[in-house]
Amino acid sequence: MPCLLILLFVLLTACGGGSPSRPTAPVPSPSPTPLPRQVVIVSVDGLRPDALLKSETANIQALAARGAYTWEARTIMPSNTLPSHVSMLTAYPPEVHRILWDEYLPARGRLTVPTLFTAVRAAGMRSVMFVGKNKFDYFKDTGAVDLYQLGTGDDDVAALAAAEAQSGFNLMFVHLPEVDISGHAKSWMSPGYLDRVAHADQAVGRLLAALPWWTTVILTADHGGGSRANNHGSAAACDMTIPWVVSGPGTLRGYRLSTAVHTTDTAATAAYVLGVELPAGVTGEPVTEAFAPGRGRSLARE
Repeated sequence: MPCLLILLFVLLTACGGGSPSRPTAPVPSPSPTPLPRQVVIVSVDGLRPDALLKSETANIQALAARGAYTWEARTIMPSNTLPSHVSMLTAYPPEVHRILWDEYLPARGRLTVPTLFTAVRAAGMRSVMFVGKNKFDYFKDTGAVDLYQLGTGDDDVAALAAAEAQSGFNLMFVHLPEVDISGHAKSWMSPGYLDRVAHADQAVGRLLAALPWWTTVILTADHGGGSRANNHGSAAACDMTIPWVVSGPGTLRGYRLSTAVHTTDTAATAAYVLGVELPAGVTGEPVTEAFAPGRGRSLARE
C-alpha cells in the first residue's frame, strides 16, 4: 500500500498534479504624482522695467531667464496703485470695476466685481495676501481671501510671505511697497529709487528661495513713474509700462514674449495655471505664449 501511494504521487507530479498555478497579473506602472496647483503673484509697486537694467536685480533677472517675460507690458489708465491692482487681480478694466480712486475709502464704494480670489474660493482652493499698503483692504472686505496680512515694508512683507510658503496655499499675492514710496520721495530713476529697486530684488530672492519648486511665479508691477518728477498716474509711457515675468514648471525658459501683455492678463494667466474659471466678460486673457506647447493647460488639469 505505501508503494502504491508513492507511485500515485510520482504520477501526479509528472502530470502537473496539485493546485494549478494562476497566471501572474501585470503590475501596473505607477502614475506620476500630479503637481500641486500653486501660483504666486509678486507686484513690485512702482517698478519701471528700465530700472531693472540699472540696478542690481539678479533675482528678478534670473526669474526671467527661467521663464517668459516682457519689459513692455501695459497697465491701466489711471496708472495708479489701487485701480491698477484691482484690474490686475480681477481681469476687469476700471470702467467695469469702478475703483478709480487711490486710497481705502469704503464709504466711496466697495469692490463689487468678482476677483481672482473669488474664483479660487469657488474652486475649493486657498488664497493668501501679504501687502504693504492698507488700500488692499478692499480685497479683505470681500471675504474671499483666506489669510490677509499687512506688513510694514518690503522686508516684513517678504518675511510674512516666506513663512507661509509651505502652508499649502494655491494662490499667494505679495505686494512690495518701497520702490513706489521711494519714487514719490526721491523721484523715479534717482539713485535712491534705484537703491530701493535693488532692495526689492533681494526681498524677491528671499521669497523665491522659500517657495516649493513647482510654484508658478508671476512678477509684475502696478505702474511705473516719472512723468512728473515725483509722481505717476498719467498715460505717459514711463507711467504705463511695466515688467511682466512668468516662470514655473510649464513655462518656456528665457523666452521674450511677442504678445502684447496687459495687467488684466495677470489674473487670467493665474486662473489658467490653477485651472479655475473667471467670469464671462473679463478683458484679461491668459498669456499662453509663455507656456511650452501642451504644458500650461495640462498642468492646470493635474
